[in-house]
Amino acid sequence: METTAAETETNAATPGPRDPATPAGRIDFQAVAVWLLGFALVAYLGLSGGGYDPIVRSQLGIAVWWGLLLGLAVGVLPLGRLRYGSWIALGLLAAYVAWVALSFAWSDVPASTVGDLGRVVTYLGVFALALAIRDPRSARRMAGALGAAIVLIAGVALLSRLHPAWFPEAGETVAFLTASRARLAYPLGYWNGIASLTAIGLPLVLYLACSARHLLTQGLAAAALPAMALAIYFTFSRGGTLAALAAVVLFLALAHDRLPKLTATLIAAAGAAILIAAAGQREALDAGLAGPLAREQGDELLRLTLVVCASVGMLQVGLATALRHATRPAWTRPSRRLSLALLTAVAAVAVAGGVAVGAPGEASDAWHEFKQAEGVSARGSARLASFSSNGRWPLWSSALEQSGTAPLLGEGSGSFEAWWARNGTGRGFVRDAHSLYLETLGELGIVGLALIAGFLGWVLAAGTRRWALAARQRRTQLAAALAGCAAFCLGAGFDWLWELAVIPIAFLLLASVLVSAGERTRRRPLSLPARLAGVGLALAAMVAIAIPLSTAASLQRSRADVRAGDLGAALREAADARRVEPYAAAPRLQEALVLERLGDLAAAEAAARAGARREPLEWRAWATLSRLQAARGRARPALASYRRAKALNPRSPLFGG
Repeated sequence: METTAAETETNAATPGPRDPATPAGRIDFQAVAVWLLGFALVAYLGLSGGGYDPIVRSQLGIAVWWGLLLGLAVGVLPLGRLRYGSWIALGLLAAYVAWVALSFAWSDVPASTVGDLGRVVTYLGVFALALAIRDPRSARRMAGALGAAIVLIAGVALLSRLHPAWFPEAGETVAFLTASRARLAYPLGYWNGIASLTAIGLPLVLYLACSARHLLTQGLAAAALPAMALAIYFTFSRGGTLAALAAVVLFLALAHDRLPKLTATLIAAAGAAILIAAAGQREALDAGLAGPLAREQGDELLRLTLVVCASVGMLQVGLATALRHATRPAWTRPSRRLSLALLTAVAAVAVAGGVAVGAPGEASDAWHEFKQAEGVSARGSARLASFSSNGRWPLWSSALEQSGTAPLLGEGSGSFEAWWARNGTGRGFVRDAHSLYLETLGELGIVGLALIAGFLGWVLAAGTRRWALAARQRRTQLAAALAGCAAFCLGAGFDWLWELAVIPIAFLLLASVLVSAGERTRRRPLSLPARLAGVGLALAAMVAIAIPLSTAASLQRSRADVRAGDLGAALREAADARRVEPYAAAPRLQEALVLERLGDLAAAEAAARAGARREPLEWRAWATLSRLQAARGRARPALASYRRAKALNPRSPLFGG
């Protein structure tokens, strides 16, 4: 039976004897591996801009695949036999990766497609490695490791707002979106990313606060909860707030012995309410100002945060102590039937109350406001009361229109940016459709959407089934992982979380726990052919990651050489990038710009023309070509190139759009 391993596992809420498989004084390498993946990897990415930088993300991907390659080559991975649930999940994600690779054949933006392939190959490696090192205690360990990493990231984010002098670089993280500097974005560089990652971590930290083996761990986890809520508040992210609330509610609905968890949640919520109310009363801090008043208010709120968090932690320790040593009355353990009856009654009262206060009419007005093309006009905490889509509705509509051009196959991974530039209805530069599902439908067609939706759906369905089959003592662990995964799936529907590597990687680590929960981990070394196949796959994956990594690194060095005045070195680096990706426009554009600085306008024009020919939808290549042709006195070709660039991006301010 699949439930055997789950039923025999020690209850995580109570101390137990040391695992006999790990004698005292010996290192538990599986625990180290889980913490390296769950804590070190996520903390590193989170403190490195969220892994959005392709160089950071690709270097990590190569390291992960190297680990898999070595482990497969010497026969130490996987540590346990994979069962059908894990294989189906791995197969669906691998099929999605293969479809991204296949889209290169018909993509009009091949460089973007290769960049996307490097990203998803990294994700596949992380998921495969997490499955390869799992054991029956992975759920508890991964919850602790991921929860600790997310607490660290949320704590750094909050401190950067309350005491920005400690983080000078925090003021530069949102320079590309100047209209929203008031929103907390450091260290990920994106406010909705901070909120979404924290939402994934909330049920994990709540699980630790209620079920960790040591009282000190429970107290520290509970103390972190109000600070995490305050960090979400300062992002002013409506989607992140919704995902956080949904994750906590789902965790409480699925957790075993809910009343103590509900009590701990209410204690933490009270602390969070105090901090959020205090933040709202400090207008300079709430508005994201940087003057002396804001610094003074930040110091005040920092002191209050420490007091409130310490109080919540001590209250949770007291509650946990009482639960461990006192005899609980029978009414504190309501039956499933009574719990469902109470939940039904609460839902009925909520629906009746909503109808009484005119909720249907308000919902209609909110839907109308959501579909407006204009962004949110409110600033600071006032935007939390707005129902505007903040420009998402036109993006989603455009993604649906793109899907109509090639419904089955899509136009190629990474093609939405070029589609929006040509056919979008709004102004401004946009790279993503702000929805994983709609963007996948437009770029990869029905097949791509079916694969990614199938993978996410299988994770949730398999996790729900594992939760239902697990022993009661293990359900809380799986409930936390399932709630965290659900928060990601919800958030990915209305934001570009898939591109911010730390967030999907956190999801994939939890997904590995859900799809493999309850599986036996009996050691069975792979056969030699299987190991060789795995090594070959790892090598191919590293090549797929290394191509965009090498190009990005060469272009980065070339631009640095230009700033340093070393144009010869800059040209060599650009040529290196061109040789790695001969189909891409960016290396040839860099060559053209360097050659222009060197005064060789004819060679610069030739390089720009070659770039435009290889990526004909890249409007920047045509605009650069037009400028170089004009500089050489070639008016008629310059005008033709200008018209081509304008047709590809008609609303750009560069063309008076």
